[in-house]
Amino acid sequence: MADEPDSEEASDETSEEAADDSTETATDEASVEETKPALTARKQPVKQPAKGSFTRFLMIFLFLLAIVTIFQPGMAQEFGNLAGLVLVPLIGFGGRYPVLTVLLAGALTTGISSILRDHYTDWIKMVRMQKTTSAWQKALREAMRKGNKAEVNKLNKIREGFTKDQMDVQLNSMKPLAWTFFLFIVLFAWLSVFVNSTLLVTGGQYFAVPWAPDVYVNYVPFLFPSWILLYSLLAIPIGQILTRVLKYVRFRKRLLKMGVPLEPESPESS
Repeated sequence: MADEPDSEEASDETSEEAADDSTETATDEASVEETKPALTARKQPVKQPAKGSFTRFLMIFLFLLAIVTIFQPGMAQEFGNLAGLVLVPLIGFGGRYPVLTVLLAGALTTGISSILRDHYTDWIKMVRMQKTTSAWQKALREAMRKGNKAEVNKLNKIREGFTKDQMDVQLNSMKPLAWTFFLFIVLFAWLSVFVNSTLLVTGGQYFAVPWAPDVYVNYVPFLFPSWILLYSLLAIPIGQILTRVLKYVRFRKRLLKMGVPLEPESPESS
């Protein structure tokens, strides 16, 4: 009889433990049920509008418009007149400083072109692909020189791995042309109107350069008029300098993000 209370206490403890286990199980199941919708929501693909579709359409439109403008001089002149509404007050100077006008026009086009090129180009990936391609070509020449067909076949298979990345880099570097092509045509159309109309009225169709005191703007020494040669002479260096500055900034940010010191540590600090 003395053992009956002990057995009753043991059964009560067992029932309490079972109740606790069932409660915990129910709680776990409830939490699982609550998390199921979230997990399901994550797995379901979210339909988003195609990014860059409008930008892609605009790029194609401007590129085709630029091609049409090349074969329609009247359309090019109209675009030049429209651009003159903005450019004449900014950089026209009333035709008094034609060299400065051409310089600023070149800086404008090459500046926009360099910024767009930096935006669309992955310089890190481009350098990596250049190094990879150079190493692959060197290994291929060595294998062909030794007549190792197995190595040549192996290298050709390796090439298939980075050909897609190489094409992506090339296509990204071509994207700015859709914008800059139309920009160049419009600007050259305006410069043509500026040279043949504004400078004709002001009498400023002659300018001085380091190799000649008086050069006629429409004189054609090498296939192109002098004002186009002057534009190229002034714009190309500006574009090269700006491109190098943008590349330096891009690489600097990448190195800082990677935690690489920009300057070598001195032996004393180590």
